[in-house]
Amino acid sequence: MSGGTMKAMRRLGTALIAVMSTVALIASPAEAGELSEAQIRAELGKQATTTAQLQRQIDLQLKLAPGGKQINANEVSYDNGKFVVTYASPNSVQAVRASADCPSDWFCFYAGQNFNYPRGKLRDCGWQDLWTWGWGDRTRSVDNGSASQIIFINHYDKGNPGNGHTFDAELFRLNNWSQKSTLAASADRAADHVNRILGGC
Repeated sequence: MSGGTMKAMRRLGTALIAVMSTVALIASPAEAGELSEAQIRAELGKQATTTAQLQRQIDLQLKLAPGGKQINANEVSYDNGKFVVTYASPNSVQAVRASADCPSDWFCFYAGQNFNYPRGKLRDCGWQDLWTWGWGDRTRSVDNGSASQIIFINHYDKGNPGNGHTFDAELFRLNNWSQKSTLAASADRAADHVNRILGGC
């Protein structure tokens, strides 16, 4: 093989490597299936307009909080039904509601004001970490369908995980069978934990 041919082959190889590198750089995180948590949360907050979009929300919910099980077209269940996330069906009124719809003996968190979906519902007693189900910092309105009092808590470790929950702060309390269609600015999307106490537990 002549020296000219060898140089041409090397140039071709270099060009191919450059093209492949460019293609790799062009591929976005979304195309690679590597959405950030913020991007996932943004998509989960939108109203699905097709069944395909709804299924994508279910898939993203499971990506955000693994360990759940899809139980129907628009719901994911965790811990054998202890916590259930419901997304609005396409063209339904669930995403634009005028009233709460939390079932009896559950307490519910809505990602939109005025009880707009998606909705998380929980029926267990005691202290719970909402991040377990991908629901930390997502609550914008609440409904208590239980006889218990619910304490909503903001997690604060002062930047040191070693502090644990020592400096956690109560945001507000929700009495039995009561609701809040909007939260105070200090509590809006700040709830990390909940504690169900008193009646019904």
